[in-house]
Amino acid sequence: MSTIPDALDNSSTIIASLFPEATEREHIFAFLRQMVDGYADEIGSLKVEPTMSKADIAGVMARYDFSGSHAPSAVLGDLVRLMEQGMVHVTSPRYFGLFNPSTSFWGTVADFITALYNPQLAVWSHAPACVDIETKLIRYLATLAGYDPAVAGGSFTTGGAEANCTAMICALNQRVPGFARDGLVGQAARPVFYISAESHLAWVKIALQSGLGHESVRLVGVDAQGRMDVRQLRKAIADDRDNGLLPFMLVATAGTTNAGSIDPLQELAAVSQEQGLYFHVDAAWAGAILLSDRHSHLLAGIQFADSITLDAHKWLTAPMGTGMFICANRRVLSEPFAVTTNYMPVGDDLNLDPYVNSMQWSRRFNGLKLFIPLAILGRGGFAEMIDYQVELGNYLKQSLARDGWEVVNATELPVICIRDTAGADLDAIMAKVLAAGEVWFSITTCGKQKALRTCITSYRSTPQDVDQLVFQLNAARASL
Repeated sequence: MSTIPDALDNSSTIIASLFPEATEREHIFAFLRQMVDGYADEIGSLKVEPTMSKADIAGVMARYDFSGSHAPSAVLGDLVRLMEQGMVHVTSPRYFGLFNPSTSFWGTVADFITALYNPQLAVWSHAPACVDIETKLIRYLATLAGYDPAVAGGSFTTGGAEANCTAMICALNQRVPGFARDGLVGQAARPVFYISAESHLAWVKIALQSGLGHESVRLVGVDAQGRMDVRQLRKAIADDRDNGLLPFMLVATAGTTNAGSIDPLQELAAVSQEQGLYFHVDAAWAGAILLSDRHSHLLAGIQFADSITLDAHKWLTAPMGTGMFICANRRVLSEPFAVTTNYMPVGDDLNLDPYVNSMQWSRRFNGLKLFIPLAILGRGGFAEMIDYQVELGNYLKQSLARDGWEVVNATELPVICIRDTAGADLDAIMAKVLAAGEVWFSITTCGKQKALRTCITSYRSTPQDVDQLVFQLNAARASL
């Protein structure tokens, strides 16, 4: 029998330090339960803005030079203080900022389960249950979008930027001859693509990542409602063709970050078909309304898209890192991303393996963060939440208009951009409101003019929270 070397004799100590024994786990679970219960009770009363200064944070972090160990209770205590006092609370009912919703309890549970089991989703054979869960979700949402679930496909991503980058690679493969083999080297004409001037400018980064460069991006002007102007689009395409360039992709935005505008999807689909362009809809935020019978009509025309981006972490209460790329025909994914290696497990059907249908290789089981809450609440539960937030947005519009604020964007969705009818200094107003820490919103440009941007993002928000936002705005304006 082999003698175990002394260096290996402390394996139990290593295991205990990284995965504590039952007694210590009980203490940690009690701490976590107290933290969850306290968070649920206190999130509405916490200051939305960080209350710790950079120096305060540095003071806590100075204790950790990683040269020695610390008691778990001390580390967790410091971390809770940093989380409670050292960040903007995007899950607060009085956070009216960017597309960062309150996470559901079930999404949090899903994140914990995923981290505990840590499944590897590169190949089906390693995590067949997990891959099948994600496949079911993708096909379900594809069906809501109007796709045929028998041929539709997609993948979970880290977010909208990765999903949109996936769309770019698929479009290049579909519309630029020889791209998968030769890339952009030797192309007779520069490929160009079209996005709204109000689109998410992650597309500029994506152009660089894909090798196209910034000169391939065409920012198309918008109409008075912030939607892509179809006449300007047609002219841009004609000009590019006349100049010997190769138009290959058109991107519509469903729910712009600035103003919640939805591009004219049906008209853009017609242009794409007529011009032979790959048509992608970036519905990272507003794609959630596919679950609502009352509001899904706003996305009419999305069924004609070759692919869609949808982020569950923007309006479907999932924790961060829950994006999706959904395509009408899964073949558009397998063609550019299919590879074979001698070290990957080989299953009966290679098409089931996520790594050959995605930009990612090894990756996290992100789909569980949507599966658990959707399985428990059902489509009806999410539809009720979305419809409620749209109505709360309407209540906010009415309250602002009553108090002399002008709503300057046009959307049925709960993004409300405002200016003071008397021309008050919006930067000063925002600074005063954020300094008070009671509510949070942002500032942007809407129609080439500065505007305060508010958005209903939390299922926790109530009419009383909206009243507090309006009160803070009015008080800051009056103080000037």
